[in-house]
Amino acid sequence: TKTEMTASSRNGKSSKRTIAKDFEIGEKLNKIDSELVSFYEFCEQMGFTSTEMEEICSPLHDLMNKSSFKRILRITAVSVLVVAVLYSSCQLTLATVHASALGRIALIKALSLWDWRYLFYESCLVENPFFGEHAITKDDCMTCETVDSIHVLSNLDYETLVDNYLNRDIPLIVMDAMDDWQVILTEEFYFDNITELYLADEKLSDTVPCSMLTNLRTGSSELRTFLKTINNSAVSRWFVHWQNCDIYAVKALRKFYQRPYFLPNTVSPAHFNWVFMSSDYRSTNMKKVDLDYGLIMLFQLRGTSVFKLSPIKPCNESCPVLSGDLNQGEILVFKNYVWSFDYHPGLRTDNIAILSETAWDQNVQIK
Repeated sequence: TKTEMTASSRNGKSSKRTIAKDFEIGEKLNKIDSELVSFYEFCEQMGFTSTEMEEICSPLHDLMNKSSFKRILRITAVSVLVVAVLYSSCQLTLATVHASALGRIALIKALSLWDWRYLFYESCLVENPFFGEHAITKDDCMTCETVDSIHVLSNLDYETLVDNYLNRDIPLIVMDAMDDWQVILTEEFYFDNITELYLADEKLSDTVPCSMLTNLRTGSSELRTFLKTINNSAVSRWFVHWQNCDIYAVKALRKFYQRPYFLPNTVSPAHFNWVFMSSDYRSTNMKKVDLDYGLIMLFQLRGTSVFKLSPIKPCNESCPVLSGDLNQGEILVFKNYVWSFDYHPGLRTDNIAILSETAWDQNVQIK
């Protein structure tokens, strides 16, 4: 187009001007060099000594020395400035560390006046009521304010589950739902079954958990590296939990659990699942697990898990904290609309559990 031709013409002219300017500067430098050589040869022919030639050229020499001095001065100034900045940064870091230490001491002293520790798990200090996947009000908390314990049931039917528990946000434990599961009936199910499932399948071993927590430092964030580490019998006193959100990994883990008898086929399968494992772990510190909202089921395949269900704000003002032990062969079932989930593995034992997250309609009705 005409515009492109005009732009091309301008670029060509600009390039030619640059070349011409460089050529002109080169010509001038060559001329100066030629004149200096001619002057030197003339001085030699006239019989000037080296001392006399130095005196004659001293103005030019002094000018060059001044230029070099200015260059050295600039380099020195820049170097001093860099050193000053680095030193100031170090001092600022020390001051920051000192201020942080004083702040921690002040917070510890303040515990007697205000227990601020719950803020450790908060993702935001100032809540925005217009943000969030779901918002609950104090009216929603009426479903959990009278709950004082977790019922342990057997022979549970779906209607009872929905009407008496899920639609009322009441957790429960089902003790007979895994009685006929192969992983419960066999004595050969152990950590190796989980690790081999992942390590034997290249596609599965390359999956990246969406969330993972452990007390072991393997030097890598890869699940494969961790699984190889715990295969070593010399490694003890460890725990781990991770979330599968890759659909291939989610489906593969279903090999070790199935739909419990109290859920009909109309309930969709889990969209995410978790693995909880530990060996001779001896800490009672609770581990917080961030779950998607829906139907949560924790299947205890080996050992025990100690769990805590804490009411979410604002229900924490009126609803109690529920806790309990989940033993082998039992399932903890709850809808985490008003509950958050924490746990720690059973002490000094080997424990394996799987948790499933299933989408759930908040307004399910039995027809």
